[in-house]
Amino acid sequence: MFNSVSVANFMRICAEVKIPLGPVTILVGENGSGKSSILRAIHWAIRCAVLRDGSDRVTLERMDYAPSRDFLHLSHKIRLNSEGASPKVRVVLESGPDKLEINMHSTRNDAGIKAIVAGSLASTITATAQITAYIPGLAGLSEAESLLATPVLHRRAASGEGGSVLRHILLGLAISATGRDTIEKHEELTELSRWVGKVFPGVRFWVKFDRLRDVNIDAKFLTADMVEPGKKLDLQWRSLEMAGTGFLQVVQIFAYLLHFKPRLLLIDEPDSHLHPGTQERLISALEDAASAFPETQFMLATHSPSLVRASSATSHVLWMSDGALRSEREDQVRQRMGWGALDKDLLLLTEDGNLQYMKNILAQWPELARKVLLWPTFGSGSLPRGSALAKTRQELGIAVAVHRDRDFLSDADKAALIKKMEYDIHGVPFWMPEGSDIEAGFCLPEHLEKIFDIDSSDATALLREAIALVDADAAETDFNTAYQSAVGGLSKEEVSVPSKRWRELAGPCAATIKGKMLLTKVEEAAKKRYIGTPDVKKLKGLKQISNPAVPMHSDLKALLEQAISAQKLLS
Repeated sequence: MFNSVSVANFMRICAEVKIPLGPVTILVGENGSGKSSILRAIHWAIRCAVLRDGSDRVTLERMDYAPSRDFLHLSHKIRLNSEGASPKVRVVLESGPDKLEINMHSTRNDAGIKAIVAGSLASTITATAQITAYIPGLAGLSEAESLLATPVLHRRAASGEGGSVLRHILLGLAISATGRDTIEKHEELTELSRWVGKVFPGVRFWVKFDRLRDVNIDAKFLTADMVEPGKKLDLQWRSLEMAGTGFLQVVQIFAYLLHFKPRLLLIDEPDSHLHPGTQERLISALEDAASAFPETQFMLATHSPSLVRASSATSHVLWMSDGALRSEREDQVRQRMGWGALDKDLLLLTEDGNLQYMKNILAQWPELARKVLLWPTFGSGSLPRGSALAKTRQELGIAVAVHRDRDFLSDADKAALIKKMEYDIHGVPFWMPEGSDIEAGFCLPEHLEKIFDIDSSDATALLREAIALVDADAAETDFNTAYQSAVGGLSKEEVSVPSKRWRELAGPCAATIKGKMLLTKVEEAAKKRYIGTPDVKKLKGLKQISNPAVPMHSDLKALLEQAISAQKLLS
């Protein structure tokens, strides 16, 4: 069993990255983080080591796997060359005190790779060695497969061309199980069915190839939902090429495991075509396989929170970022994956269930928006207290901030609310928009001016027309309800009363009407103003009314940036 693998100077990987290996190792991280680079480097190095000639050289034509035909540019930023001092692609597998080291550089004529193998495990590299099998993911299955010679079959399998040889692998399983070199009638693959059945319960497989009569290998499958009681099997099963991509990828994983029994099974994004529930069953099945096949270790690259969440202590979860291994604790990585916050710097909890307006606000600052995970609580009453958020911040190793609509609160009211929720003593950044809610910002005259391409006086007039369409009594009732709810539980000595606050804001006006309500009236007023007039084209602005046309809520930007900076100082 390998304890670790190290990769240096390959694609996204610059400085050496050492990956500790367990029975199942799961690499997570964003696109371009280096997850796939690790898998490809291992497989390429092993295959070049196996196929090298007596002078340690392997040409592109001999390589049964290469991540690119332009292999000289597979090193990190610097072209591979034959000079002794130049950087080399390096892969090291360690098993206790023993190791297998492979250093790769170009041949003098750049026609191939020179793979120098060293270490106490160098003798394990033989022409028939099956150290790795690589599954990059299927794009589908070829329509037919005629019989291939064993070396050709293994060459295609090593190349990752699972879609062209999967039936061959199934035939190999039948031949191994029966001891016959020809399968005249459909042979059921019970062991494959058992393992794939852990992911797709009730599935069954058959394969047939009569060497005297058949041209193509025939493979069939039957899922539980295809079964029709009392009907003959040959009227129920279907040809394997009719199966879906995700299903076929799971079949490939376990077929390769059973056929090759590699020491390292490298699987790139097995979740990409699977439902979250199926992803959970897949990782459970792989962990079972790790126990049943102790000589095989599994290494996966994934983006799936569901897969990581369902994994047990059998699996080790490691975080790749910018071509390096992050130092965060495994439990922290698992939790961040569970929240979908792996590559985020800040968790923004918002009382809004409809996230679109907040997303549009954050979209003003693209670099910042990419760092923020929005988490709706579907109501202000569900916002966590400061102690809970401080614990979340510590467990995830991520900045945390809270958005709550103002609901007509004064700054003094806001301070009382912060104190009640203990955001002050736990240092939780808390943001309230200046208006009643975030939608109120989209009702400002300067925004309307840009949206409808009108001057400032017209924009102000349009807002007045929208306010006139609001039922004053309903608006005041809504105001009283929202304000009383917002100050509920606060000391009466610290807050105002609805009637006093109404007068302070000079209601009824834009400041005393919920932005959500007022925005609909702005749209109604615009239609009244422009429909049937030469300016009807101005209504095109309605399609953009929920996108900031002028800088909006810059105080939120400052609060989030400060929170992220503060968290990085603590990390």
